[in-house]
Amino acid sequence: MKLETYQITVDEYLARLNYAVIRDEGIHKLIQLKNLKLVLVEALDKHKYIIQEVTLGEAGQRWDNIDASTAIAHIQTLEGGTDTFYKIWHTDDVLSLNPKLSRDFARLVLQMAMDNHDATIGINWEVLEIYISQVLEMQSAGII
Repeated sequence: MKLETYQITVDEYLARLNYAVIRDEGIHKLIQLKNLKLVLVEALDKHKYIIQEVTLGEAGQRWDNIDASTAIAHIQTLEGGTDTFYKIWHTDDVLSLNPKLSRDFARLVLQMAMDNHDATIGINWEVLEIYISQVLEMQSAGII
């Protein structure tokens, strides 16, 4: 079975990491990074962005017409580098393992994995399979 890769949008990335939205004008957002730098994010469409640093009200470095993963990499660089690496898990990842699950149950699988995984192993496909099994057992027992 071939697993599809999920492409996260810049908005989803910013929301998941709780970046402060200083100004939201739909496709134009002013975001405050955790190191207090400001970044203008403009969504050209669902998959293309303009990212521009704003320092002391002055326009700084700018990247035009870039995809989401490149935009996220630039945001990480502006925040202090890309020394932190991670995999963002999405409900679509869970559903690729068991498409019969509801999206709510897929969210539950991810929440269980996040709350209970062994930090020495992390979250991986096998860990997700274990939590899918637990959710299915809880469902068949009438717990959920």
